Amino acid sequence: MSGVSVNPRVRDTAIDWIVRMQSGLMSATDQLALQQWRQASAEHEHAWQRVSSLPLLMQPGAALLSDATARRALESAGTDPRRRRQVLKCLLALGLFGGVSWQGAQSTVMRTALATYRTSTGERRQWRLADGTSLWLNTASAANVDWQADRRHVQLIEGELALNVEAKSGSVQLVTPDAVLYGRGANLLVRHDRLGTQVTVLRGLVQVNSRHNRTPLLLEAGWRTRVDAQGLHPASLTDVFMAQAWLRGILPAERMRLDVLLAELSRYRPGILRCSEQVAGLRVTGSFQLDDTDAALALVAHALPVRIERRTRYWVTVVPV
Repeated sequence: MSGVSVNPRVRDTAIDWIVRMQSGLMSATDQLALQQWRQASAEHEHAWQRVSSLPLLMQPGAALLSDATARRALESAGTDPRRRRQVLKCLLALGLFGGVSWQGAQSTVMRTALATYRTSTGERRQWRLADGTSLWLNTASAANVDWQADRRHVQLIEGELALNVEAKSGSVQLVTPDAVLYGRGANLLVRHDRLGTQVTVLRGLVQVNSRHNRTPLLLEAGWRTRVDAQGLHPASLTDVFMAQAWLRGILPAERMRLDVLLAELSRYRPGILRCSEQVAGLRVTGSFQLDDTDAALALVAHALPVRIERRTRYWVTVVPV
C-alpha cells in the first residue's frame, strides 16, 4: 500500500498498540487482539508496519516504559486508548523521556513514517499524480498528498519537493510548518529545514502566506523567498536552472564555503560528514554528483589543500593536508 495515506484513527490505534507493547503490559489476550486487529483490514496492517518500523526503542529515554512507576501509571489507565495516550503525554511532560517531547516524538517521527510519500537518505524519487502532475521528493523527505477532483492538497512534513502542476488542474494548496502556498498550474520547489521554508517558483504565480503574519506575497517565476518564525523575507531573483539541479542529481557550487558544501552533501549520505575549523572557510567551485558522495569528496580533496579522514564509513572529516 505504498503511496496510500493512513486514516488518523487507524494510525492512533497502531500507536496505542506500540505503546502497550513497549510498556510490557501485553497479555496473551492482548497479543491475540492485536493479531486480530492487524488482520481485520489491509489498512490496519499497513499502519502497523509503518509505525512498528520506527526506531522508537533507539530514542533517548525509550527505556522509560520498563520503569515500574511508568508501567503502573500506564496500567492504571486501563485499555482505553485516550486515557493511555494522556498518561504517556503526562510522563513526557514530566521530562522522563530525556529530550524527547511528545510533539517531537509523535509529530515529526510518526508523521514522517506515515506520510503518503517519503524517501530515505540519498534517495530522490518521482511520482505522477492522477491528473499528470509531477511530484519529486529529494533525499530524506516526506509529504502527505490528498489529490482529488475537488481538492488538491500537499503537506511537506520535512525535506524538499518539486511540484509541477498541470495547467489544466485546479488550484493547489501546499503547506509546510512555516507557510501556506496557493497556486494554479505552477511549477515550484519547496524546502523545509531548521532555517524555515524556502520557496522557488519555476513557472506560474504562487501566493505565499506565512503562518506568523497575514500579509501574503505573490511570487513570480524566477523568484525565491524564505519563510520562518519571523515571517516572510523579501523575494529575490534566482537562477532557475541551478535551483533545480538536484532533480538531475547535481549539486552545483560557485565559490561555496567548504562547510556549506559538506552540509549539503551530508543530506545525501548516512552518518557524520564535517570539516575542521581550519578549512571550513575555503571556497570551492564545481559540480558534485549527489548519487556518489564519495566521488564528490575525492573531487574536493583534488581541488583544495585538504584530505579526507575516515574513522569509519559513517564518520568522515575533511582536514588540512
